[in-house]
Amino acid sequence: MQLLFGRFAMSLEPDTKSILSWLAKQQDQMVTQLADWAAINTGTANLAGLRQLAELVEAEFTSITDHIDYLAVDPQTEVSSRGEVTERLLAGVLVGRRREKATRQAVLSIHMDTVYPADSPFQTLKLAGNVLHGPGVADAKGGLVVMLYALRALERYVEATGNRQLGWTILLNSDEEIGSLGSRNIFAQYGSDANFGLLFEPCLPSGHLIGQRKGSGNFEIVVRGQAAHAGREFYKGRNAVVAAANVARQLHELNGRWPDTTVNVAKIDGGGPNNVVPDVAVVRFNIRYPSQQHEAELSHDLERIVQDVPEGMVMSLHGGFFAPPKPLNEPYQQLLETVQKCGETIGLDLAWESTGGVCDGNRLAALGVPNVDTMGVQGGNIHSPQEYMLIDSLVPRAQLAFLTLISQVP
Repeated sequence: MQLLFGRFAMSLEPDTKSILSWLAKQQDQMVTQLADWAAINTGTANLAGLRQLAELVEAEFTSITDHIDYLAVDPQTEVSSRGEVTERLLAGVLVGRRREKATRQAVLSIHMDTVYPADSPFQTLKLAGNVLHGPGVADAKGGLVVMLYALRALERYVEATGNRQLGWTILLNSDEEIGSLGSRNIFAQYGSDANFGLLFEPCLPSGHLIGQRKGSGNFEIVVRGQAAHAGREFYKGRNAVVAAANVARQLHELNGRWPDTTVNVAKIDGGGPNNVVPDVAVVRFNIRYPSQQHEAELSHDLERIVQDVPEGMVMSLHGGFFAPPKPLNEPYQQLLETVQKCGETIGLDLAWESTGGVCDGNRLAALGVPNVDTMGVQGGNIHSPQEYMLIDSLVPRAQLAFLTLISQVP
């Protein structure tokens, strides 16, 4: 049987069929692997938990990589509730490589961190038939397992066929849930030369892929006023919380100015005892936008808001646009169509949809690397105590990734 994938042709030869059959028998091992990894809390701030997971993951990938290293990342700045800029330590990145000199190169990536902190009550795995509930089982430790088995399958293919013209790099970071602030430089260093990329974020609950993604930026506006006694000297005070509320209103009014662009005021830090005029407040907000062309106009409006400062007060803007939009250009669409046709081979009916969510696929796309970023497991309710994944999606998603990889072999 011969399948035509855009410019690529792939035959389901006996070796390929044999490896697909091998993957079909790996579900129990995949579930066990996933349960072991998901049992370790890896909230972004849990550096010890992330290091523990990285050591276990490194042990599993060692046998199929030429070399694998754990790279530290620089501390990143953050704004405290008092408006002070402090350093935040982050866990590192596992970088593994195979056949660096091969004709064609792939980058495969997924994050090891979750949104659940070490003291989160959501720590227990629960199996109910075909559904596994637990922290990170879908986002994205299930995808990490899928990646591991897809690459094990690829290496079986290379051994069977002798074709070593596809090399690959894995990038497993620990800070994606806060925007890959520390690991973005490692993506630029190790991912920019790849011909294509696969990222193992969970697919949509329907099983479909994500196509176009919006860009995203996280910001803080620090407002500094003057503290005063609320009874004796109220009028000597400059109320930072009131000024912050006005900033929040102006930010919210930006919604609707540009199509499909949203400004979400998420939190205002500030205030204290009722008898003190508050002197510091911090407005935290997120922007989602469909086109990089909007960044300049949005930045202009943010500066305008910060400069519109009441007398006796000071405002400062922090943060920035950390994930550019991921447009559906021609190379990206060709790769999506290839994945879709690979899915048809194993009975998956795949389509793709646009979303406002962002991931490391945005960062790779900005580096010029076409990538499909929802190659992970089927599940849902991510970022909530109801997170789940479907066990019977593990094998098909690994088969899908394997077929996609060999469709790119020269």
